[in-house]
Amino acid sequence: MAEGDTDALKTGTWRDVLPAGLRPYTMPAPLAALFLGISSGFPFAMIGATLTTRLAQNGIDKSAVTAFALTFLSYNLKWAWAPIIDKVKIPILGRIGQRRSWLIVIGLAVMGAVTLLGNIDPDSSLEYVALAAILVGMMGATFDIVIDGYRIELLEPHELGIGSGMSQYGWRIGAAVAGALALVVAARYGWGWAYIACASLALPAVLTGLVMGEPTRKVTREWPRFMTRTPYAIFILSFPVAYGLAVLLDRWLEVEILSLMVIVGYVFPFFDLTARRARDIGWSGHINWALLPSLVALLAVLIAGWGAVTGWLGGAAVLIYPLLAIGAALTAWLCITPTRTAGTTESKVVGPLVEFFSREGAMIVLIFVLLHKIGDTLANLTFRLLFEDLGYTNDEIAIYDVGLGFWALLAGVFVGGVLYARMGMKNSVLLSLVLMAVSNFSFAGLAAVGHSNWGMAAAIGFENFASGIGGVCVVAYLSALCNLKFTATHFALLSAAASILGRFLTGTTAGTLIEDMGYVNFYLLTTLLAFPGVFLFWWMMRSGLVDRSIGSAGEVASEPPAEEDREAAAP
Repeated sequence: MAEGDTDALKTGTWRDVLPAGLRPYTMPAPLAALFLGISSGFPFAMIGATLTTRLAQNGIDKSAVTAFALTFLSYNLKWAWAPIIDKVKIPILGRIGQRRSWLIVIGLAVMGAVTLLGNIDPDSSLEYVALAAILVGMMGATFDIVIDGYRIELLEPHELGIGSGMSQYGWRIGAAVAGALALVVAARYGWGWAYIACASLALPAVLTGLVMGEPTRKVTREWPRFMTRTPYAIFILSFPVAYGLAVLLDRWLEVEILSLMVIVGYVFPFFDLTARRARDIGWSGHINWALLPSLVALLAVLIAGWGAVTGWLGGAAVLIYPLLAIGAALTAWLCITPTRTAGTTESKVVGPLVEFFSREGAMIVLIFVLLHKIGDTLANLTFRLLFEDLGYTNDEIAIYDVGLGFWALLAGVFVGGVLYARMGMKNSVLLSLVLMAVSNFSFAGLAAVGHSNWGMAAAIGFENFASGIGGVCVVAYLSALCNLKFTATHFALLSAAASILGRFLTGTTAGTLIEDMGYVNFYLLTTLLAFPGVFLFWWMMRSGLVDRSIGSAGEVASEPPAEEDREAAAP
């Protein structure tokens, strides 16, 4: 042992014997981010590959199985109810702190939802399985909101980069452990016990909150309190159009998922936007209480159906008509009444959407975000169907897809960090996009070869390695697009947009495409679908749009590190 290390052992802490580059990863807040990430990742696995495997083993047809990918839309809609977590204080339990109390409540809710999903028989109650999967998706997405808020406020500014990396590692660990644990337990004790065992993975985040305490660093943001009539009217009038299209798609797919997701996506913003619109015309923001009975009546009719509601209420069903009429009249009045706050200081406060779309090339950037993961998402959500049809056992899937894939992804995350540091953001993002596109081609090869452990290892290893690199480089770019005033909201919106098209296409067409064209052609198609995003980002680089569209978070990140930071990062 070197003399300096001996002195460190005598006079310093155990961290002093570690290389300087590793010490930040062992600090309490980054370690807390690791455990928070574990709990964040496991609900996703429960309604992803694990549920796909379970449904496939129960003989559910591919179209119905892939339609369950629409349950992931809860993660794409979580921005809609995120303000609730920031604004509402839980009675009594809230005394231990805003973030910690929500961690406990939502953590328990996630455990209950996962347990419920595992104990419903798909053969006899596929509709109830869909509802339970939606519930897990909503609770898991809400858990993400709470965890992200707690993590950001827990980490000091100089720890945000390290903490984000540790959180990503934790997310992958949670998803991998949940996937493997579910398969192993299900093979021996059944799916019910498998889901109960996995539900315990919500505890790391809850225990982390209890141990670390309430964060002392708070993020204060200025949000708009008013809304003019035109955007509010567009929001209200777009609901029947979106809901009608969702109902048609649900009937085509023979499920009831997308229509419920549209309802969820509109209900939560409705309260906030209605209160802002009411204040804009001089009314009280508490108008939501007057609209609540009407909204409950409308939701009951949309979700359960007119016949079911009238059957429950009997003669009292006649009250539904005036409730709906009152709600429609109040909403219409809000849509047509002119603004009364024009020119005031408060009316000029812009929200996250207005700020983002006021930037140069914002629509092109959004198109890239929507396109770049279509092929990757479309392929990833169908891997378990391929493995089942090729005859892989649960143990083989656990070893290669979960085990080998996990380590390949960790290696990709490490290599992605190196590439990002040496190549810069733009070149590393372009390379990661190409690698993720080509990785889909490997599954076309596996489908052509058939059942082969070596083939599965190669395909899974390459795909996860490429995803690990993309998980660092592309996510760093999305983070750089955020404005520091709206970091959480911007990242929630961008991360949702990055996967919504792929998940929608998977839920609506993947099963039918596989049945019509076969696995080989399907994965060749996903490879081609990935390249429009590659070419668009290349054009954005050449035109300089990547640099011009960066938000204030990216501008801060692009500043050279201080001298003491460079010394601390040196090995």
